[in-house]
Formats: sequence, C-alpha cells, structure tokens
Amino acid sequence: MKMKYYITIVLLLVLGLQQTYAQNAFFPEQGIITYDKTVHVKNMLRRQISLMKDGDFQRKFFEEMLDKVPETAVLQRKLTFAGSESIVEPLAKEQPAAIAQLLRFGFLDYGTKIYQNLATKQTSMTLEIGGSPIAISDSLTNVKWKITNEYRNIAGYDCRRANGVTLDSVYVVAFYTEQIPLASSPSSLHGLPGMILGLVVPEQNFNMYASKVETIGATVSDNLIKKKSSAVTREQTRKKMKEIIGQWLSDKQFGFFFAAMML
Repeated sequence: MKMKYYITIVLLLVLGLQQTYAQNAFFPEQGIITYDKTVHVKNMLRRQISLMKDGDFQRKFFEEMLDKVPETAVLQRKLTFAGSESIVEPLAKEQPAAIAQLLRFGFLDYGTKIYQNLATKQTSMTLEIGGSPIAISDSLTNVKWKITNEYRNIAGYDCRRANGVTLDSVYVVAFYTEQIPLASSPSSLHGLPGMILGLVVPEQNFNMYASKVETIGATVSDNLIKKKSSAVTREQTRKKMKEIIGQWLSDKQFGFFFAAMML
C-alpha cells in the first residue's frame, strides 16, 4: 500500500509541475531576433569557379581572391516580428577589405530585405544587383518540410530540426522553436510550427543561427516597396535576370546565383 501511495504522490507532483509550466509558459508575439550568418567564403568561391563556363573572364578574379579571403566571414541579420508579420534586414558590420570587396560585388550577400505576412500568405523583397534596385512582390516561397527527431538549444530556446527543399531543388536544414509561434525565419523560408532560429543551406555554403532574442514590443511595416507598381514576381525576376546575364553564366551557375538572391 505504501508503494502505491508514493507512486500516486509522485504522479500528482509531476502533473502539478506540468500544469504550472503550461500556465507560466511565455509565447511571445512580438520581438527582435539577431542572427549571425556564417559564410564559408573559400568554399563558396571554389563552388563558383567549378560552375563557370570554360573561358569565363571572372575565373581569374575568383582564383586570386581565394588567396586573400579568410575561411569564413560572419554577417548579421535582424528579424523583427509582430503578430503574423515579420521583416528581415541586414545589419552593418565591419569586415576585412577582401570580404568588403566581395560584398560590394554581391557575391556573399545581396543585402536583401524580406517582408512576410503569414496571414495573407504574401511576401515582398528588395535588393540590389550591380547598383540596380530590384523589388519583388509575390506569394510566400514554397517549401516542402520533413520534421525530424533531432533537437538542439539555440539562444536559450529548445529547437527541433526539419529538412526542406525549396526553389525546386535547394536543400535546407532548419531548427525551429514552438516557443515563438510565428512560422517565419531569417530568410524567405516559412511554414514550420514555430520560428526558425537556425538555418543551414549547404549548397550556398552558409548557416544562420540566432545569437540574441529580444521579446520586446515591436512593429512591422509593410511598406518595404515604395512603389507597388514597380514590383515584379520571382518568376518575372528570374526571366529578366536570365535575359541580362544568362549568356555569361552556365545554367548551374545561374541557378546558384538566383537561389542566393531569393534566400
């Protein structure tokens, strides 16, 4: 009888703790998340070289840069979220001269700003290519996810791994937390049962992990694109870019280039 009594007491204590946790759990609907984006620079340059057409005039430049750049570079992005909306913006960060040069050419990051509205399933993006601004307005990017049983802690939040495919064939790995319920990310990806705090894109030689999560009051504006009439869709952007630079790039190199823009 004593054993049954002790078991009953233990079960009641466990259930009580679970109920207390559920009552006190905090699921923020507003906040700011800072991400560190680590780019494996040498690997990215080697991949660019491997995708080039024979006789590509850029090959010499990339080969010379291999000796000048560090193995990795760390960039930063800020995600602001409120309700069903989020916006991602680059953060300025001082870089070595060689990395700064690659950034000016758009080889490591395009400085893309991404607005998402998960309620309306719409997104808008702005970026620059060669000094020319591009504005994109479209439906949310399609992603096929498969949730796994791998877990890790990122910035103090318990996260679960999901493997995904987007932009037809780009493989991605994400770590999301249900403790922040908005299904957004520091990129154009979305659709998991919570915020993505870790993102790895092997093909693009980069990963992003949250370094700071601030659950503070925040607002998100949807006026990323000043003139809505100037915006085009992702597919219109792809076709236009293909017309302009497609003749200089191999199909694989163009695919790599376009995926980097859209992520």
